[in-house]
Amino acid sequence: MKHTGFWHKHRDKLMLSGLLIAFVGGIFGIGSLFSIGQLKPRTVILPGAQFDSRLAPPASSTIQIESATKIPNDFVIYDFDIGDRNTIVVNSTERSYSGLRLLKLYLDDNQVEEISSNTDFGVVLSPDRTKLMYAQYRSGQAQRAAFMYDMKSGERTKLGKEQSYFREFLNNDTSISHDERGFIQTDLKTGQEQVLFSDETMMKKVGIDTHEDKSGKNYIVIDSFEISPNLKQAYVLVMHKDNYAVYRVSIEKNPDVSLYLQLKDIQQYHLLKNGDMIFQGEVDQVQGLYRYQAEKKKLNLLVEGTFWNFDLSADESRIAYVNTLENQKNELHIAFLNDQSLSSDTVIYRNINHFIKLKWFEEELFLASSSTSKSELYRFSFKAW
Repeated sequence: MKHTGFWHKHRDKLMLSGLLIAFVGGIFGIGSLFSIGQLKPRTVILPGAQFDSRLAPPASSTIQIESATKIPNDFVIYDFDIGDRNTIVVNSTERSYSGLRLLKLYLDDNQVEEISSNTDFGVVLSPDRTKLMYAQYRSGQAQRAAFMYDMKSGERTKLGKEQSYFREFLNNDTSISHDERGFIQTDLKTGQEQVLFSDETMMKKVGIDTHEDKSGKNYIVIDSFEISPNLKQAYVLVMHKDNYAVYRVSIEKNPDVSLYLQLKDIQQYHLLKNGDMIFQGEVDQVQGLYRYQAEKKKLNLLVEGTFWNFDLSADESRIAYVNTLENQKNELHIAFLNDQSLSSDTVIYRNINHFIKLKWFEEELFLASSSTSKSELYRFSFKAW
């Protein structure tokens, strides 16, 4: 109440004083604004000793590892594929080293489960990762039988005799394979096979009369072949006498065959969703990773060097590759894939001994290395800034 009475008693004087202060301050404030325009700029040189260090440079990479898991194993790994981020199917040796076997490795608890013994080389999983297709040798015999393994239930279904050198899922219920008869399409529900075309038929479509010439240099490299996103074409690598060629072949009886790419050397290759191709090979005596732009028929060198293996993320925005160095001390790189180049190329792991294979799965990258008795499996998770 005391403060309220003081305000009522001196209100007029206080308000008049406030107005006077505002009026005088405004005059001098406006004058100061006009005087700014008449000021001359001055340069002040600060002594260099005032600064102890330079500003921190911006980060050269936009790729950052979120987590990394390393699993040491007391068995060999020759090949692998990924069921889910915790379940890896690996091709290893029998304990007696008499043959190969398939194992299911659980990363989170480091448990190992045997799927089958006495198998053929390779791990072939269906697109939905629920089925595993493999060939098994009968004890003491050279004859193989094909099986389908359910990744969840562990149940096996026999498909019949296996003659294929290589087999790939066309979709979850159909496979395409290659053997001495040529290219075969199989309905995995019924086991019914259909021979699509022979190697000779395919080669004649591109003007090669014989499957193999006198030098033995015209033959299909059937370690792998790429399937188009619409599942209607296969991209097949053929080794000729003086070069390599990739042919686009329609998956049907009496196929359409056309030359897609022909170069001095083509090793691993990967078809992109837009019809372009990433490949490891040699162009004009330069070894490296290249991108072939199919519509423009243009080659772009992405990175020069010799590489063991590469793979692309599911959205094809990132590429991982292993750079070959001396004494098996290899480097694992991650980079963003652009139309004509790589960006933010980053070494994320060094000194990889006895590298075997790398593979993307969703947002994670898996890598295996193996000696003759032990192996290591790595899982890297990333986040981009």
